[in-house]
Order: sequence, then C-alpha cells, then structure tokens
Amino acid sequence: MHGRRNNRRIDLLSVAFGAAAGGAALPLFALLIWLLQLPVTLSGTFSLLAFGFGCLISGITAGRLKRQYGLVSGVKSALLLLLLLTLVTLVMGNLTGEFFLGRGVVAVLCGAVGGVIGVNKR
Repeated sequence: MHGRRNNRRIDLLSVAFGAAAGGAALPLFALLIWLLQLPVTLSGTFSLLAFGFGCLISGITAGRLKRQYGLVSGVKSALLLLLLLTLVTLVMGNLTGEFFLGRGVVAVLCGAVGGVIGVNKR
C-alpha cells in the first residue's frame, strides 16, 4: 500500500514539474516571437515545443525519482500531463482531433526520452 502512495506522489510531482516547465517556456517563446518579429502563425508550433519540453521535464523527474522503469514512468507522467492539458482545453472549448493526436505523439516521445534520461542520470 505504501508503494502505491509513493508512486502517486511521484506521478503528481513529475506532472507538476512538467506543467511548470512548459508553462514557463510559453512566455519565453512569445517573447522570442515578438523580438524576432516572427509570424504569429508559428505560435502553435512554439506551444507544441513548450508542451514537449514540459513532457521531457516530467519524464526526467519521474525517472530520477523512481530510479527504474524510466521508459514506462516517463510515458506515464507525460500522458498524465496530456490529460491535464486536454481537460484545460475542453474547458476552454478548443479541442480538435489534430490537437489531441499531435500532442499525444509528442507526449509519448518526449516523456519516454525524459524517463530514460532521468533513470540514467547520476
């Protein structure tokens, strides 16, 4: 029983770190778009990069804290972050099929890479 509670705590902590990292990347990318006078149409690409960065950090955090099963724990934490983002998007009313599919692929790939990096980092 204690192991499950600890896993939940690790999952919540990794999602919190991932959401914070992705959320911190968004204004930086907006500033980059403004400073370089890039077209506003690139904002979707930069938001996907910020989400990928958040999933990577989430996977790294889960891998570092669990110290085993990096691939699985990284994907799991990134999918939890995707669920959180999907719930927020549903509340805002902007959910589309291409949104979910693209973000899902990015979440799985970045979370898996982050989990492997987190387990192997000393």
